[in-house]
Amino acid sequence: MAMDPNRLWAKSKGEDEAPRPSMFLPGHLQDVYASAMRVLDSTADEQLKALGLDCAAYRERFRRCVLLAAAVHDLGKANDHFQGMLLRSAARRDRQQGLRHEWVTLLIMQRLGDWLLPAVGGSRTDLAIVEWAVTGHHPAHNHESPPRKAPDGCGVEIQLLTAHPDFKAALEWIRTTFGLEAPPKLPHEKLDLGVLKGAFVEINRVWKPKSQQQWDRMSIRGDDPKLIAAVKNTLVAADIAGSALPKLTPNPEWQWITDSFADLPASGDLQSIVDARLAGAIPRSFQTDVSDSTARVTFVKAGCGSGKTLAAYMWAAKNHPTRRLFFCYPTTGTATEGFKDYLFIPELKEKADLFHSRREVDFEIVLKVNGDTANAETDAALRVDALDSWSTPIVACTVDTVLGIVQNNKRGLFAWPALAQSAFVFDEIHAYDDRLFGALLRFLRDLPGLPALLMTASLPNARHDALRDALKAEALALEPICGPPALEALKRYKRAITPDSDPLPLVCETHNSGGKVLWVCNTVQRVITAAVRAAGEGLKPIVYHSRFKYEDRVQQHAKVIDAFKGDGPALAICSQVAEMSLDLSANLLVTDLAPVPALIQRLGRLNRRATKDESWPFVVVEPDNHLPYTQADLDGARAWLARLGLGDLGQRDLASAWEQTEDRPTDVIASAWLDGGPTTTVTDLREVSPGITVLMREDVSRAGTNPKKLGRYVLPMPPPRARDWNTWPKFRGVIPIAEPGAIIYDAERGAEWA
Repeated sequence: MAMDPNRLWAKSKGEDEAPRPSMFLPGHLQDVYASAMRVLDSTADEQLKALGLDCAAYRERFRRCVLLAAAVHDLGKANDHFQGMLLRSAARRDRQQGLRHEWVTLLIMQRLGDWLLPAVGGSRTDLAIVEWAVTGHHPAHNHESPPRKAPDGCGVEIQLLTAHPDFKAALEWIRTTFGLEAPPKLPHEKLDLGVLKGAFVEINRVWKPKSQQQWDRMSIRGDDPKLIAAVKNTLVAADIAGSALPKLTPNPEWQWITDSFADLPASGDLQSIVDARLAGAIPRSFQTDVSDSTARVTFVKAGCGSGKTLAAYMWAAKNHPTRRLFFCYPTTGTATEGFKDYLFIPELKEKADLFHSRREVDFEIVLKVNGDTANAETDAALRVDALDSWSTPIVACTVDTVLGIVQNNKRGLFAWPALAQSAFVFDEIHAYDDRLFGALLRFLRDLPGLPALLMTASLPNARHDALRDALKAEALALEPICGPPALEALKRYKRAITPDSDPLPLVCETHNSGGKVLWVCNTVQRVITAAVRAAGEGLKPIVYHSRFKYEDRVQQHAKVIDAFKGDGPALAICSQVAEMSLDLSANLLVTDLAPVPALIQRLGRLNRRATKDESWPFVVVEPDNHLPYTQADLDGARAWLARLGLGDLGQRDLASAWEQTEDRPTDVIASAWLDGGPTTTVTDLREVSPGITVLMREDVSRAGTNPKKLGRYVLPMPPPRARDWNTWPKFRGVIPIAEPGAIIYDAERGAEWA
């Protein structure tokens, strides 16, 4: 059934679908309003408390702003560009929209401003907050805020369809919902899309002066910027749910929202994780000290093998047994391993989940569960992975899932109402780059209502001081709870100096005597070179790095783990992926010189199961250049190694030498979410390294048959030097498809540019 061109559509319709009220503009606005009501009823006070806002002072303002924003957010879809795009009319086919619908909504709100004002208690400031939320409810890296010009080829004008019966019906519904006067009658109106004309002139005329004046005024009022952030996020969340739920049934089950936010850990759920892990054993006194901490932010500093992960679950079970728990890991690999080790148990089948960008593949390959049915109820209901967090009591995830909110990354924005109900564990915080650590500081400082546990093997004094500074308003001392002294002091390592600085003879000697060797290189090319050299000596190294198709990378990961668990010799030659995601114990570690946090992580794979003083050797190789790090990073590592000396070493020695590092403190960074005010932009959470994600032509058909499994086949690669990859065709318009012969690929060696 074709889409009726005489209606105003808010959502597209498949050819075999029957039209539903939710697809039309009035119905969609009502859906998002209903969704917003449920989100507010379930989480409004928790959101305000998380941000440190007084509920009595902000509750009604928050509610009024969100509900009006939900009711008007898509009025701008009443324009000929958007309707033509959905209807695929001959006049608009293959053309971009000249102005995104959220900015058209702003223009329409200018024509309705006085009429809408009573809906926010007569406050011009709160009406401005509604405008800012509406114009930012589709945040993306490529969305300017505000827009400056129309895309090429979109046409010279845009028509507002404000006299359309569906638009009038939407205004009439708004009138009755908010108890307003009769709405003004707006005619159809054409706006010029020239750079210095019409729509863009009006946007900049009403946006910049008004937004700056309102923002200046609110800056004096202290906490209003946090209110703005909450309004924006709640509208985004309501729009996602208000769009997804109606796809299930003509009568949307809004109760799902209420039930989801009520689905918190039951008393005893978190304790069941602890009990399963302890299996009747007595916890270490260090672990009990962690669980006894009642501080809003608890800091744990303990080395590998100390049992700090179990201590974290003990802390959550004792202090926050009925708060949602987000256990945040630095990488997808560590998140999957953490989920597998602690949460993948029968008692938590309906209670715990894994969140990261490749979880579907990990469910199927790593955890041996069909990825499409592992969380079938929620996926079938919503088809929006980000909303799973609303109904999941216990989550293992990458830290990006949580801290992404600081920079308006979508996973964090979508999850916000659930985050406001949660407690957090941030693991391996020493592995954060400066930008990510700065985001952690903002999260801890500006969300004083959320409890958090920070864990690390060690931390430079400068970063510890930065944490204290971020929390000084709460007068938190943030004294670390340290790991078991005897275990921290255990002598586990000793640096070995090899003749001619070549580790290969010692590698061969250790391997041939039945030992297990982990060799970590700084670049993929150095991994491959080392593997070729080892193979030339008759060894059979397992190669593991990031430049595999993900399904092959998972297999290589498993091969390494199995080789080190089994009897007999083993040799794995890896890139930095070995630093955190490999739970293994080597007899010999060979590592390129790297930044101190990376070296400490790599040393955590050496003699990992030590129970007595027994120092096993590690060799540090000078790489031929500093990449992918900076020269300063490697200079700092050389100074650290000099402080360590050549004697026997324990975890405490590694940490103490690093803590003495003369390092600049990490700054509290700007937050696109909390500092954005009128504008909504998306910025990077982590420091960005150059790279592209490509798809080999042979995998296009496999990826196309099941879009959710695309993650199996894409390859992360450095930009090719001799090829113009920007001219390659794009899979779904986004991922470059490598030209034939561009990539040499082997399932056991990985990918190289030809």
